[in-house]
Order: sequence, then C-alpha cells, then structure tokens
Amino acid sequence: MCNGVTETLLPIIERECEKDSVIHSDEWPAYSNLNAMGYHHFTVNHQEHYVDPETGAHTQAIERSWLDSKTIILKKMKGVGNELFRSHLDNFCWKVLRKDAADLFVEFLNDARSV
Repeated sequence: MCNGVTETLLPIIERECEKDSVIHSDEWPAYSNLNAMGYHHFTVNHQEHYVDPETGAHTQAIERSWLDSKTIILKKMKGVGNELFRSHLDNFCWKVLRKDAADLFVEFLNDARSV
C-alpha cells in the first residue's frame, strides 16, 4: 500500500511545494525521501510526542486545519454527491486564504478579473 501512495503523493508534493520548503510529518514511510528530494523534512513520532523535543516538528496545525475543513465541508455537502467534494474544498481554501478580507465579494471580483 505504501508504494502506491508514495507514487501518488510525491508528485503532488513536487508540484505544490517549492524546493527548500520545510515539511513536518509523522514518520510514515511514504515521506522518507523528502530530504533527498530537496526539502527540509522534520518528523515527529506520535507514539512518543506530539511535538518533537529536538526539532519542534509537529503536525498539529495541519491536522486541525484538515479537521476543520472536513467538518465545515461535510456539513455543507449534506445530500450533495462526493464528486463535488473538490469544489467545496477549493471554496473552503479560498475563504481561509481571504479570512482577513473586508469584503469577500470584492475579493471574488478581483480574483475573477485576474483569471
């Protein structure tokens, strides 16, 4: 299973993350080559710590963000097919990136104009 996930996951990381980016993860084997790929990869062993005492690595922020996004999206998707999950996730991410915007409608118009 890990090999199939690795083959899917690593190309996404390469596409979405700049080289020299810092990546925090658990010690799942699929992530083991990230340092060799040009990333600064720090891990935390969740069986021992929530935060690695030497490096400060943790996954708490991303795990909380994923929990929040799933909770919000799944509430909105009641009765909506799974094929729309990606568009709901995109909408959630867009709003999170603009959480400090005074007017989301104006932000939307500005983004639409730049497309």
